[in-house]
Amino acid sequence: MNAKKVLLTITAIFLLFAVIACSKSGNDRVGVRGEIREIYLDDEEKVAAVLVEGQLESDTDYDKARVAIAKDTVILKTNGQELEPGELKEGMKVEVVFQGPVAESYPVQARAKAIRVLD
Repeated sequence: MNAKKVLLTITAIFLLFAVIACSKSGNDRVGVRGEIREIYLDDEEKVAAVLVEGQLESDTDYDKARVAIAKDTVILKTNGQELEPGELKEGMKVEVVFQGPVAESYPVQARAKAIRVLD
């Protein structure tokens, strides 16, 4: 009986880790992919947010989003080069992973966890 309890416990732990891994990977889903159409500056004239417009695709959640950029937002080119928010320009094609809640207005408003510049 003791071996059954150990096996049951190991199975339960394995399933718990599997559920956690699946839920974490779901958080890194692309929220929006498209072109930067507008850049919003804060009071200090630094890039605070961008408006991204694209197509709703099978691997994205929205076709248009106002994306806030925080200090911990990671901005990368496809070659791995890190960019500063001020290097984002209108017309760039990007994909954005959201972090935290999404305001369900139109366009949706969310904070960027990561922005990847595609061109």
